Amino acid sequence: MTLHERAAGLDHIGLVVPDTEAALSLWRDRLGFVVDHAEVVNEGGILLTHLDLGPVHLQLVQPLVRPHPLHDWLDRHGPGLHHLCFGVPDVGVAWQGDGVGVPPAQPAPHQGTRGRRAVFLDPAHTGGVQLELVGS
Repeated sequence: MTLHERAAGLDHIGLVVPDTEAALSLWRDRLGFVVDHAEVVNEGGILLTHLDLGPVHLQLVQPLVRPHPLHDWLDRHGPGLHHLCFGVPDVGVAWQGDGVGVPPAQPAPHQGTRGRRAVFLDPAHTGGVQLELVGS
């Protein structure tokens, strides 16, 4: 099955930021988007802050510990667009092998927000675009 057949739609757009409060001064304070929720995940390593854009969220992703691959990302690319995330009913099915037409980039799903599981797909098979899947 393809991702189009499995996906429930775009869940969020992920931006990597070095400082969530500074990013909120733009997205919340100047542009007026409402913070839906925020939480620390992955054993205290990442702060995820979701802003409500309607049917899709904007996710501000701030790495909290060093070393962390997202600090390397910030060093190489600076703050900005990191990934597109699609909702799927079952990350386990999508993650196994080539469940959505593109192999996963990681050996196992990781913790997403609100207790959901997530997995990144291999960017070598997505034209270099970071794609994440999130679901149960």
